[in-house]
Amino acid sequence: MAEQLTITPGPAGTPGEADSTPWLHGQLRSIARRWWLLLLGVLLGLLLGSVYLRRADYTYSAELKVYAAPSSSGSRPASALGGLAALAGIGGGTSEAVSPFRFYLDGIYSTEVAARMARDRKLMRTLFAAEWDAQAQAWRQPASLSASLRRGITGLFGLPQFGWHAPDAGRMQAYIADNVTIRQSVKTPIATLAFDNADPGFAVRFLNQLHTTTDAYLREQQTARTRGNIDYLAQKLREVTLAEQRQALVTTLTEQERQAMLAYGNAPYAAEPFDIATASLEPTRPRALPLLIGTGVAGLILGIVAALWLGRRRGTAPDPIRTPVTDNG
Repeated sequence: MAEQLTITPGPAGTPGEADSTPWLHGQLRSIARRWWLLLLGVLLGLLLGSVYLRRADYTYSAELKVYAAPSSSGSRPASALGGLAALAGIGGGTSEAVSPFRFYLDGIYSTEVAARMARDRKLMRTLFAAEWDAQAQAWRQPASLSASLRRGITGLFGLPQFGWHAPDAGRMQAYIADNVTIRQSVKTPIATLAFDNADPGFAVRFLNQLHTTTDAYLREQQTARTRGNIDYLAQKLREVTLAEQRQALVTTLTEQERQAMLAYGNAPYAAEPFDIATASLEPTRPRALPLLIGTGVAGLILGIVAALWLGRRRGTAPDPIRTPVTDNG
């Protein structure tokens, strides 16, 4: 009896056969056979990234470092009488005061500061240039495909739609909240105001104007407050006859006069710049090299997916499998 081998087709990659191909090796070979798809994907990604970089609006980052103004620490001397604060209506009955610098950091996003910034017509026309019609000298709603799509989607789902309104103090407050960031370090008393814009010179001017507007607003608040306290204390001083109370009133009145003097001065009241505002020498967004690397990698992945998909659609020829055949002749 003689035994010979004959070759019959069998399913590809049958486990246990010596010449079978593992699944991973098959995928790698499928990718290698279509290497041009990977190259095409990388080139396509780099091309799209280059087109985006040519059409993108580059922005520069401006920063202004500030710290608490030494002329206004926010402290008050302890009164000779524990109830003097209640008598004079100053400080709510406690000798602890909040530093004006803390009010400054919160005041940057306040409604009043935004309203004062919005009074600058040149500033508003620069920030919202797309909505200003120079010929008509009036604000107009800009035509926008994204806005039309958004209105269509909100209307389709029955969501509330908010109409356009000309830039005002509310728009300015929202703009400051969205574009101005404050970074504080736990190690140093310095806070950094940051603002990005396509014009580095304008970014620097905007931060300086925001700083001076906020500081001036707090100065006016403090001036009005101390002037009212001084008038009240002077009136009480004419009415009080007890020597101990009069001495406490005089001490508090002296402190209020000092606060008024500091508020009336030309030096920064709440915050003082640590250095002049500066803008980056080069655009900070978008960053060309990381963007091109990202688009190239995305194109490479797309090419790999396309190679695997084409290999799966076309299939592979079945691998031959050797099966023993017995010759009974």
